[in-house]
Amino acid sequence: MQIDAPNRQVTLSVGEFASFTPYATPGFGGVTAIWRAQLGTEWHQRIQKESADAGEGMQDEVPITGALPWRNWTLQLTGRIDQLKTTQHPETNTQKPSDSAAFHLREIKTLSEPLPLDRHSLLDRYPSYPLQLLAYRELLLHNSNQPKPNPPHPSSLNLHNSQFTLDLLLVEIGSGLTQTLSLDPSYDPLLVDQLDTLVDYLEAQQERLARLRSLTVRPAYAVPRPGQEHIQDDLDQAFAHSKITLLEAPTGYGKTGVAWEYAARRLAAGQCDRVLYLTSKSTGQTEALTRLRDLLDNSQSPPASELHSSPLTPHSSTAATFWHIRNKQEHCIHSEFRCSRQTCPYLADLHEKWKRAGLQRLYLLAHEELDLDTLRSEGRSTGICPYEIMRAGLAQRDIWIGDYNYLFSPASARLLADQANFDPARTFLIIDEAHNLPSRVASSYTYEFNIHSAYAAIDDLAANKAPAPLRAQLKTLANLLQDTPTTNSRNHHSPLTTHHSLDFRHALAKISEQLTSEPLPYEELQPDTLELLFQIASAHSGQSRDELRHQLWSPAPGTLRLECIDASKLIASQLSQYNGSLFLSATLTPLDAYLSEIGLSDSQILTKDTVASIPNSNPKIQHSLLTTHHLSPPAPWRDTAYDVAIDLRVDTRFKTRSIHLPTTAATIAAAAESSGPAIAFFPSYAYAQQAYEVLQYHHPLIRAALQPRSGGTLADRAVYLEETLAFHDVLILILGSSYAEGVDSLGGKAGTAIIVSPALPEMNFIQEAKRSYHDDQGNNGFERAYLQPGIQKVNQALGRLVRSPEHKVKALLHCQRFADPKTKRLLDPLYQSKNYIHTPEDLNAWLAK
Repeated sequence: MQIDAPNRQVTLSVGEFASFTPYATPGFGGVTAIWRAQLGTEWHQRIQKESADAGEGMQDEVPITGALPWRNWTLQLTGRIDQLKTTQHPETNTQKPSDSAAFHLREIKTLSEPLPLDRHSLLDRYPSYPLQLLAYRELLLHNSNQPKPNPPHPSSLNLHNSQFTLDLLLVEIGSGLTQTLSLDPSYDPLLVDQLDTLVDYLEAQQERLARLRSLTVRPAYAVPRPGQEHIQDDLDQAFAHSKITLLEAPTGYGKTGVAWEYAARRLAAGQCDRVLYLTSKSTGQTEALTRLRDLLDNSQSPPASELHSSPLTPHSSTAATFWHIRNKQEHCIHSEFRCSRQTCPYLADLHEKWKRAGLQRLYLLAHEELDLDTLRSEGRSTGICPYEIMRAGLAQRDIWIGDYNYLFSPASARLLADQANFDPARTFLIIDEAHNLPSRVASSYTYEFNIHSAYAAIDDLAANKAPAPLRAQLKTLANLLQDTPTTNSRNHHSPLTTHHSLDFRHALAKISEQLTSEPLPYEELQPDTLELLFQIASAHSGQSRDELRHQLWSPAPGTLRLECIDASKLIASQLSQYNGSLFLSATLTPLDAYLSEIGLSDSQILTKDTVASIPNSNPKIQHSLLTTHHLSPPAPWRDTAYDVAIDLRVDTRFKTRSIHLPTTAATIAAAAESSGPAIAFFPSYAYAQQAYEVLQYHHPLIRAALQPRSGGTLADRAVYLEETLAFHDVLILILGSSYAEGVDSLGGKAGTAIIVSPALPEMNFIQEAKRSYHDDQGNNGFERAYLQPGIQKVNQALGRLVRSPEHKVKALLHCQRFADPKTKRLLDPLYQSKNYIHTPEDLNAWLAK
């Protein structure tokens, strides 16, 4: 649906119109949706062929388009009716509806429940089916020669002209039984009600936009932080030339507040209608919420008397509303987290529960965002899953905050895509922690299959009498998994044979074919079985997409993993749909590599210095050619915040690190004694555990703590760090973990930081595959697959230790590899020290400075 509020026009399909509701309706996608769509197409084709063979004279798939005026709005509807027959009287030459022409309209609909259905059951469960026929009739009427009032009075749509015959042909999927329901005049009020519902919604959207345009945006920071003085002007200039802007600024700069201020200004100026803020970590969402609340609290909204009140307009005291989208598990109120109508009572009979729940009051009367406690409470009282309650009201909010998955993951993207008023072309996208985006998107399109889940699914399907061909194909897949040679880190040079890879892909294709050709007892299957079938269908679909590059390997016996090693084209395809995209990160360098990872060529990059040289004669040409802008504002307070040294005494590579463990432990102890507390960052938990044990043995007076393996909640991590740093001399963290990167409370807490190793990924089959892939692309494969991911973690960890001008820290890069020019140049320029540690005396002298 595309809404042109200023001109009071809306463009949508007949199907969208018929199924429209102002609140997202509950539903299940995945394999069920794929199968229903495919089988529905097959039944349509079969019935159309039978009709032709019987000589009924029906035309198939006839396009019907036109304008339907209603209450000062114009609905531009497009559709394709399943079957249409026109009977023209001999004396009539026109092909348009007239008193001398008869029209027979037929829609074919497939159902999974038994037939026959009476009128009440049809309207209760499938109101969109008769609405489609009624909409097609009105389009034919309003494009006829008959005079019609413009706009029409509702009574004009209640005319049941005898020249129209409207038939619904219902097909029971399992048995093939059919039932024909002919629509009589008693169905006509259904169309009037739907038109009123849609126009009420359009009026509410127009009022929502008017409210947003009234927003008076105040600066996110009353006193600009260093480097922020001109950032809003810089962003204006950047987006004047580019749809995508990369804002690379250090931790503590205030990127989140800057981004919210700019996004709010775009909303107020009418440059967009919605803001979508996505990040990879819950901590980023928490910080974003804090900054957004502060900004909106300082904004101004018009008095309620100045805005016409619509039944669908939320009563809010702010000029912009928002919703923090949490994951399904956080919403869950069932005794176990299993999203299946078979096992979860809160997902059963949703349509019936929704009618009597009266939950619309939550969306219309709420002055603040609905928190999890409120949603859970409503879920318990209504018997409806809190996640479904959230999903139904999401469209009523102007700003959405959530995880990358809601845009890029095939398992989660329907949440936003199903919202009636979600239009990417009118949505401003903010990507926070943008350095994590490529790997997160790739992981969303990575699929793992193991023999145990395959056999469990076979047993479940057999118990529920699923088609034998499907079970046979799953058995073929299980046999392939059983015979799979392992390609793990110990023999990473032993890839799967081409024959084995082809057999695996063929098995996925055959199973996917079965899923779209025969009905399954989905309501009876176990959640794990449904998940496996969805994974198979998604993996098969993903392999067929030119936007993704996969590598098949076996990380363990009986397991095959279809690893996505390049999702750059898919990312670029998504970004191209948006009104504008603002990327936020402290570590996007090297820029050419990052642009490649998100599908943008480095030749498209534009900087602040080069904008001035662009002629202003044709802004549209500038915008289309120069699609990416890079902003790197100054942060002068960081220039003297770090005292960095490189320790050449140790080699922390896997084969030699154990030899140097005593030196590593002694270095950590010396740092703690000199300017504690000290924070030591390790590349893996196993390595950190070894160093911790040596430290405890040789330096028992040093109070050391090793982070827990599990991350816990954000609050748990914050409390742990606060208490540990208060009562210990040394805190050992893992690079890239939720403790090292997911908590923003480390700034100013460490006297000395020791980075043990450049944190290169473990050499295994998949990393070698990535290396070869990048080499084939003409890049430095080792740098792309190993060096850049490791050094990015180092830059991130050190960046979080200095968040404001008063913070100072000593940073020791504890490995001789940090001095290698190929490694050193990837470090933040502030960390590219020429101060080298050769002896214990050098270390003590540096610590004493």
